This record gives sequence, C-alpha cells and structure tokens, in this order.
Amino acid sequence: MRYQTVQEILDHAQKLHTVAAEQALSAASSQADARLEAILDYLAEHQTRLARAIDEYRQDASEATLSTWFDRTPPSPSEGLDDSILANSRTTDDLLDQVTAFHDEVVALYANLRDQARSESVRQVFGDLASIERHEAMELVQSTRQLDDI
Repeated sequence: MRYQTVQEILDHAQKLHTVAAEQALSAASSQADARLEAILDYLAEHQTRLARAIDEYRQDASEATLSTWFDRTPPSPSEGLDDSILANSRTTDDLLDQVTAFHDEVVALYANLRDQARSESVRQVFGDLASIERHEAMELVQSTRQLDDI
C-alpha cells in the first residue's frame, strides 16, 4: 500500500482483529468438539481485546500522530483468519498454527512501521502495539494449551 496515515493503519488493524473475532465466533458455533469450541470462543475474546487496545491507542494519540503519513506501508496481513481452517480444525495445533501466523504478520507490520517512523510518538505507538500483540499471542498460546490439557 502507499500513502496511508497512522489513523488509517490503526483503523485497518482494528478491523483485522474485529473480523478475526467474528470468524472465530462463527467457527465456534459450528464446531462439534466442545473443547475446540471453547478455544474458538476464547480466541474471539482475545481478538476483541486486541481491537479494543487499538481503539484505546487511537483515542489517546494526538492528532499530529494520527495524521502522520507513511509513503510506503508494508503489505497488510490477510483479512483476518482463514474461515475454512477455523471451521474444520480438528486439533488445537491446527488452530494455534493459523493464529500464531496471523499474529506474526501483524507484529511484523507494526515493527516495520515502527522502524520507518520519523516521529518518536509514531515509533512509540507501533512499538507498543507490537509488544501488546506479542504478549497477547503468547498468552493465547499458553491459555489454549491449558484449556487443551483440561
């Protein structure tokens, strides 16, 4: 993509997490395995939390930060998660592989934007969001493994 503001990038990132939450809820409702259904419900909550975190960053950021332009933004992660993999997952590992790959793409996007940023406030926003994304991904994997052990 070319020529995007921080505001537009944050809007898109929030949408990615919102769509991923909706996809997880949809897959959970059609999942026959109660354990995988619970994991998908947890995944939806996790994605909703990330969408809220992005919204909070957007609300707290200054207008100057939000209106900062990027000449070249890196490719964005795919639009959420793969519905067919979520719906047809038979193991926790199937789900975690896809979710981990999705989070890795988002972290890479934030890290790239942080590294490109000329403004300290913009570097701070994308650095913080990359840290939150990494932390949430680790928490998701750990919690999912615990749910799987029950």
